[in-house]
Amino acid sequence: MPKDDLMPKDPHDRLFKRVMSDEANVRQFIKEFLPKDISSQIDLKEMKLIPTEKIKGYNKYYMDIAVECYISDIKGQLYFVFEHKSYPDPNVLLQILSYMTVTWDEQKKKNIPLTPVIPVVIYHGFSSWNITTHFQGQFDSLNESIKPYIPEFNYVLVDLTQIPNDEIEQKAKSTPFLMASLIIMKLVALHDIEGITRIAVIIKLSEEERIILILYLFYTLDVDQDTMQRIVKELGGEKVMPSFAEKLIKQGEERGEKRGKERGKIEGKIEGKQELLIKLLHRKFGLSSSDEKTIRSVTDESKLDAAVEAIFDAKSKDEVLKLLGQ
Repeated sequence: MPKDDLMPKDPHDRLFKRVMSDEANVRQFIKEFLPKDISSQIDLKEMKLIPTEKIKGYNKYYMDIAVECYISDIKGQLYFVFEHKSYPDPNVLLQILSYMTVTWDEQKKKNIPLTPVIPVVIYHGFSSWNITTHFQGQFDSLNESIKPYIPEFNYVLVDLTQIPNDEIEQKAKSTPFLMASLIIMKLVALHDIEGITRIAVIIKLSEEERIILILYLFYTLDVDQDTMQRIVKELGGEKVMPSFAEKLIKQGEERGEKRGKERGKIEGKIEGKQELLIKLLHRKFGLSSSDEKTIRSVTDESKLDAAVEAIFDAKSKDEVLKLLGQ
């Protein structure tokens, strides 16, 4: 299935950030997926999401989210790293250390007390997680006399591939979008097509949430068009997204081929993307005939891609339309 033209920069990142931008989902994740000796000490009522992008000097290599909270009555942070690569990256330990040191450096500059940071790594790759869970563990044959001079910390590992689906369902039953997203991310990594079609909770989600998950599958699954159409149908996507992206592009290409094979393919893809953007914007915000005319006048594929990618985070249609540069 041709997806390269529609692929956002990182569909895993977008889904993770979309799910974890909802504090209710974060609270449920902390409560049910972290070890009880940690989650029981966290005041979930007082927690809040804080941006990591504003930390100066912090190089962002992984998808991450930080939560400010009270841990045993002490102000601290939970730092979530989302690892989606097929194979675990040992650099995750250095990334965590980098975030810790830059965070503490910022606090010292502001003359405020240093706060503890508890790192949490969420993994859903195909290969088994074989990275040590403590910093000193990555050193070969570290002599006992040297250990006191080397930084040491542990991180919490939540390996979705090792958690049964029914356990994820039970832990996240009060947050259906979190539940569906975690299971989908797990099954995408395992390429379990039949398992994906049986995620019944997706049918009960809002239209916007269903579209988000279906687009995620479209961007990340390497399957043929017939299989993708079957997945969409099983998950109730035909009701909320009848003009599914691949179908639109194919239809556009067929119309374009009447105007010339090579030229038609290019025009067809553009026409398909225009139709997709119109359908999604109309469903979320409503569109005037002049808005539709504006979209149909855009022939820059990169602008159309950017608009489609931005639609679910946008608060108004104008935020999306301005990306078209009209």
